[in-house]
Amino acid sequence: MIKAPYKDRIEFWKFQNASITFSETMQLCDLIVKQEVISGHPLHTSLMTALHILYGRPFKQRPEVRISEDIVPINYKDTHGALISMRDTIYAHTDVGGLKTTNDSPLNKVGVFISGGSARFALAMAFPRDIQKIRELAEALQQKTWYHAEKIWKRYFKTTYLEDGSYEVNISKADDSFLKPSSW
Repeated sequence: MIKAPYKDRIEFWKFQNASITFSETMQLCDLIVKQEVISGHPLHTSLMTALHILYGRPFKQRPEVRISEDIVPINYKDTHGALISMRDTIYAHTDVGGLKTTNDSPLNKVGVFISGGSARFALAMAFPRDIQKIRELAEALQQKTWYHAEKIWKRYFKTTYLEDGSYEVNISKADDSFLKPSSW
């Protein structure tokens, strides 16, 4: 099996994990647009939650495998910042004192609707408006992270034939093998 220092294996894991996650984010954006999932759709809140969690995952890892925000293209910095802020205060964590509207009203609210003496409850949440822009950002990040992962992969496997099978990236500090047989 090919050997590689831990530093290279963990960098590969970081960028490949991010690339796959951004690809999943793109697929989710495509589904939301294709299925016309808008406010009021039964899956709107669930899919918006998934979108924010998926998008933010590479930026919210432990430091060793966290993607630097420097990778975000300058023309998408505002979109990125809004997605991460909403992820942190609305979708991954519901902060009472989180984001506020322009008139200083909290975005996170529990609504109570009374009709005929019965109460119905709902969460009020903020949702992004431009899914296409989020998809474009995810695509740009998917391409950048794939590029970095591919550079590392080619350094070790460009001329190596791998037997058919399932493997996983070895992130153990005790063993220098780049890959190991899959445990799943």
